[in-house]
Amino acid sequence: MKINIIGSGSIGSGVMSASYLIDDHILVDVPNGVIKYLKHLNYDILHIDTILITHLHGDHFFDLPFLMLGKYFNHDKTLMKVICPYGTVRKLKYLFRLGFPYDFRKVMNSINIEFIEHKSRSHTQLGEYLIESRNVKHGKIKPAFGYVVHKEGKKVGFSGDSKYCPSIDKIVEDSDVSILDMSLKAEGNNSHMGYLDIKDICNKYKEKTIIASHMHNSAREVALNNPISNLIIPSENYEINL
Repeated sequence: MKINIIGSGSIGSGVMSASYLIDDHILVDVPNGVIKYLKHLNYDILHIDTILITHLHGDHFFDLPFLMLGKYFNHDKTLMKVICPYGTVRKLKYLFRLGFPYDFRKVMNSINIEFIEHKSRSHTQLGEYLIESRNVKHGKIKPAFGYVVHKEGKKVGFSGDSKYCPSIDKIVEDSDVSILDMSLKAEGNNSHMGYLDIKDICNKYKEKTIIASHMHNSAREVALNNPISNLIIPSENYEINL
């Protein structure tokens, strides 16, 4: 598997919000602006055939209408599956009503898209990939998911946005590489992990590779100034191969 860290920032940071591309066709989270940014990085968005959405905050799914419109404008009938929290389609209709009135039904009837909504842990087999969702704890937002993606014996984990909870340990234990929320520069809170949480995880799982994401600028600065041997602070479009 090839994983590209398309964005590793939080809402207020100076870099693209957290989003990841697996093997150039599976996109994990669709934050505001990411479709333009993928084009800037010379990716073909029409190759994207699978979307994983961790939760329904705007910086994790607000660009989905733009991806759908991209397929519509290009008459692309390739099936795209969206694995997502329960309630995604309802909120997507509202986004279209706000931004592109009267276009939701037209777009849905013109592209080939399937939504797989779920409320709790699930397993989805898509060709050579097994995609597991794991419930995580992100404040009052429910459901919120992390994911573990399997391919040919290799596994990559994504925490989504989450406090440090038992599900995070399980994602790390089950994955070769884990991409984890490190929003805050010190302690975490009820919605996000911080540098000290990630430091504890790195010390607990010294044999695992951890990649920090969803970082405020201050969290990124602290991590760069206090390096941890098995923690990666990714640059733009950072690539790792499993």
